[in-house]
Amino acid sequence: MNLEKYLTEQGLGGSVAQRLLANNMNMQVLRTNAILQKDEWVDLDKRVIKIAEERLVLTQDLIAAGLTYDLGGIGTTISQWQVESDMTDAVVSMEPDSEGNRDVVDYDIAQVPIPIIHKDFRLGIRQLEASRRMGSSIDMTNSDAASRRVAVGMEDLVLKGYASTFAGQTIYGALNHPKTITGVAPGAWSDIDNVYETILNMVEAADAAHRYGPFNLYVPSGLGMVLYRFYDDGSGQTVEQRLNQITPIQSVKVNDRLPANTLLLVQMTSDTIDIAVAQPLMPVEWESKGGLVTNYKVLTAMAPRIKADAEGKLGIVKFTIPSA
Repeated sequence: MNLEKYLTEQGLGGSVAQRLLANNMNMQVLRTNAILQKDEWVDLDKRVIKIAEERLVLTQDLIAAGLTYDLGGIGTTISQWQVESDMTDAVVSMEPDSEGNRDVVDYDIAQVPIPIIHKDFRLGIRQLEASRRMGSSIDMTNSDAASRRVAVGMEDLVLKGYASTFAGQTIYGALNHPKTITGVAPGAWSDIDNVYETILNMVEAADAAHRYGPFNLYVPSGLGMVLYRFYDDGSGQTVEQRLNQITPIQSVKVNDRLPANTLLLVQMTSDTIDIAVAQPLMPVEWESKGGLVTNYKVLTAMAPRIKADAEGKLGIVKFTIPSA
């Protein structure tokens, strides 16, 4: 038997590309116990996810809310969805045989390209063996750094989109989508009386677009401490506590990937935003230099799908705060 041919046919040998193509672009083929042992893969997986979640705020909220769409594999490069038109109003009459307006919902197709967000690191065979001889876990320093960079890339993609186009298609984020509702706060947040008024204005702007929540509110890190200040009106409330009393708002969070003095209000429903996922976050491996070096890549393939309706209405509001 030709061992090399057999391994290639089974997706266990050959180049990285050969192994992927032989397994229908299933990234699991690049995860074997030949270098890392099973327990080491478990540790690496847990660490990658844990470190990534530290930097994911809006992205993780969308995932936790079930606002994801499975594309079935990393071979998918475009995600499409339908944009529905509305119907005319219903007829109100005393007789059921009155003629009504007959119409149908029209559909348009929207789409977004699915990029791969990835960062590489490497592990030498001596480093790996030294860890095993000492009975300790493998050094996760490089995987932690790679995971953080990928997490930042994911969050930035959902918030800010991507500056370049793929096959003529643009990836918009919540902040730069052309239909995102924009406005300006009534005053600087150095005066905390402006805080509550600002968020009410944002909710009212969404309401005017017939978007009624539930909403998550995201505040940049430079303004995060404002949330913990107390009102001096005798209520004993912090700013955050008072904002949480606005019924449509279900969560108030600091997001350090937001630009300074920029607030974001997002309706957490699938007709506003979700994430198309071709490949969940994971590490993969391959060898080089005769097996003396093991290369790793932390990667994911995903993109936000931001869904304005046929009238151009969208449940995302961005306000800027004037400087003090």
